[in-house]
Amino acid sequence: MEAPAATTLSQTRYRIAELILAFDHPVDYPLKDFLTSFRDFQYQDLKAKTDIRITISLAKAPISEDMGLLRTDESIAWGNRFRFYEREDGFVTTIVNEQGDELWYLHSERNFKHSTLYVPCSSTEEQGAVITWMAMMIFGQASLLHNTIMIHASVVNHDGKGVAFLGKSGTGKSTHSRLWLHHIPASILLNDDNPAVRITQEGVSIYGTPWSGKTPCYKNEKLPLQGFVRLQQAPANEFEWQTGLKGFIAVLPSCTSIRWNKELFSNMNTILENIIAQVPVGYLKCLPDAAAAALCHSALFPNE
Repeated sequence: MEAPAATTLSQTRYRIAELILAFDHPVDYPLKDFLTSFRDFQYQDLKAKTDIRITISLAKAPISEDMGLLRTDESIAWGNRFRFYEREDGFVTTIVNEQGDELWYLHSERNFKHSTLYVPCSSTEEQGAVITWMAMMIFGQASLLHNTIMIHASVVNHDGKGVAFLGKSGTGKSTHSRLWLHHIPASILLNDDNPAVRITQEGVSIYGTPWSGKTPCYKNEKLPLQGFVRLQQAPANEFEWQTGLKGFIAVLPSCTSIRWNKELFSNMNTILENIIAQVPVGYLKCLPDAAAAALCHSALFPNE
């Protein structure tokens, strides 16, 4: 009996925050059609070193009775369809498909440099959403090996410099960005949910990514980071700088990392400490009005 023919793979590459994310996938798999938010990040140089690799497999997922230690089954995006397991050889992420009869199955190395995503046979319209989300999760972990942190923030490009607005869900990050766009000249949106921050030889930079929440803003751009601003709804507008440990604590909840990987979590804390040493952090208690944006702007750009 002849062995089944090996699947011929093609590679599609993207450059995000100066890191190369490569997808290995079957030649006839229409990956680019699914990853529409990645179009501005396509990268053709096959000689450049791959930093993060994801293999797309159409083979049957290696599901077993012992999936590993269940670490969490909580997901805002996927509800009770989501599971995240830890095993000796890495981590397993599963999402039940829309039909409820198969799993999206992702196995990642412990450092997330290489992951294999098994696509369910009953392919559905959710392919783009699942692969995009899986790639975001993988990138958020593996990028920690490269002085890079993904954060939950809405980012404004003000005259060529980035300002990242932080806060709990529903605090008004997107609202405050829109206030800048409407009331602060020379302001445009860079990313509305998941930018990347990286320490480079030039200093600390913030990058647009293919992940921007509900706002379609997928810009392959890099800006010097002018500052972080943590928002809190309040009956009056008040701005205060957060230095040292206060600044670290203000930004930490917005950083993407899984605490079950001690090495990557330690990397994240070290990177964040170095970022905070170079980038100011503000705390803005505010109303959703133009005066709040003006107060914040005057604090971050006192010479304008």
